[in-house]
Amino acid sequence: MSVKVIKANQQVRAAAVSQPATEKIPVCAYCRVSTDSDEQETSYEAQVKHYTDYINSHPEYEMVKIYADEGISGTSRKNRGQFNQMIKDCEAGFIKIVLTKSISRWARNTVDSIQTIRKLKDLGIAVIFEKENINTLDAKGEVLITIMSSIAQQESDSISKNVRLGIQYLFQQGKGRLNTAQFLGYDKDPEDIHKYVIVPEEAEIVRRIYREFLEGFSPGAIAGRLTADGIKTPAGKDTWYQSTVASILENEKYCGDLLMQKYFITDFLTHKLEKNTGQFPQYFVENHHPPIVPKEIFHQVQGEMQRRSLLKYEPGKIRYGSKEALAGRLICGICGRTLKQYKGPTRIDWRCRDRTYEKKSITKEVKASCPCRNVPEREAQNAVLQALNMLPLYRDDLIRMQGALRDGSIKRIDFEIEENRERQGRLTGRIGDLAADGGEDEIRFLDEELEKMEISETALILERAEAAGKEIRIKLLLEFIDILTGNTSQKMWLGSACCDYNEFFQRTRYRPKAGLIEGGKLRLFDNDLVVRYLESVVVKDDGYEVVFKAGFSVFINLD
Repeated sequence: MSVKVIKANQQVRAAAVSQPATEKIPVCAYCRVSTDSDEQETSYEAQVKHYTDYINSHPEYEMVKIYADEGISGTSRKNRGQFNQMIKDCEAGFIKIVLTKSISRWARNTVDSIQTIRKLKDLGIAVIFEKENINTLDAKGEVLITIMSSIAQQESDSISKNVRLGIQYLFQQGKGRLNTAQFLGYDKDPEDIHKYVIVPEEAEIVRRIYREFLEGFSPGAIAGRLTADGIKTPAGKDTWYQSTVASILENEKYCGDLLMQKYFITDFLTHKLEKNTGQFPQYFVENHHPPIVPKEIFHQVQGEMQRRSLLKYEPGKIRYGSKEALAGRLICGICGRTLKQYKGPTRIDWRCRDRTYEKKSITKEVKASCPCRNVPEREAQNAVLQALNMLPLYRDDLIRMQGALRDGSIKRIDFEIEENRERQGRLTGRIGDLAADGGEDEIRFLDEELEKMEISETALILERAEAAGKEIRIKLLLEFIDILTGNTSQKMWLGSACCDYNEFFQRTRYRPKAGLIEGGKLRLFDNDLVVRYLESVVVKDDGYEVVFKAGFSVFINLD
């Protein structure tokens, strides 16, 4: 057996990866800068001009396109639209040579860099890196590219760590970074990008969201109301979602504070965000910028959100997401459970949840565990209408209740908070003096005392928020009474910023629907009014006890 060697024809191989001599070679260039700063913009424009002139100066080249990604990181292909389009055009056979400045401009991810180069190489497409003087169709090209890509990735990792340190340094100085493009209510100060200014028309939407939540509406219900009113979302969309409203209600920025480093990037290549639960320090700045809602309102909303979340596990409590305002508010006067709605062919009734029926197959005997009567829905609605229309009779009583709260409970709590803070200041000063003298045992004791005072202050603040909330609920009823009686003396305040608890409610005051009130009387049952003003409606044998959120009740007898 003999073996004959047929030598390779280098000219045939070269012809397979080149254009016929009579045709021009289709060439493109790829440019990228990673930020949108002025300096990088100059670099970006220079790259585009350079390759345009370079390709046009070679008669054998035919310009296909300059692909350019501006302000895009090279650590991932995900958001590099022009780069991905270039690869598709290469696969479609429109390009034979790709010019680019350097490996770091091509990609800072070793895997991405090598995979795309190999894909183009299999298609017979050359990538030429000008700075490194590498042609990927050369034999030594891939080894050099692997080394240089790894260096570029390490450089990107180093840059990422330096950027993170720089951001943390800004955090330590109390300078936050806020993306106001999709943040409702604020914009960056044109004179200082680390400061925020209020956008008045957007701020009114935020205030409306906070007020409606405190009035009893759920985040989902608020989202539906905003959508129905044609109000745009922070992202400029038409449809609001429960999660969007909830995120606004939970964001401390709306009361003027700033918590920084809530999230962190887990991998500089994937840019994946993860919630910071203690992996990195956080930085809290109080009174960082002008508030849209007062702190008392913000803290009251947080407490209300927590309270409602606990109600989910208690059967028979108010369902804030229900479309029926009476759901969860109609209470059995015998067993204390809520009533459930039953829709019949001709009318709607409400029955106690503890009123269960046991039917025997022969005698049809009925046994009820709770003797609470059936409540026709129309009857309950009429009782609510009567109670709301009786409110003007209680105007003076409400004013006295409001004054007692303001001059009694709230004044006392404010005094105790101030006294507590003064004691904390004295203790902090004493600890500082002892630290210089090395009194470790006494410092430990004083630290414990300081911690107790801080806990006590938190309890006082919550107590004040509850008392202030009750005062505001009285104010809301007085506002509604003025609407019923035609008193227009209380004008809505239209200042530039909302920094006061009372002014917040004046700015967002209730406006009744057309036709709801006529001749000083409420003519129609309205779900929104029930949500705003009523705590519960207790069903009795001889009538209804309508309990208002302001802390008093009206009894309506059955006719």
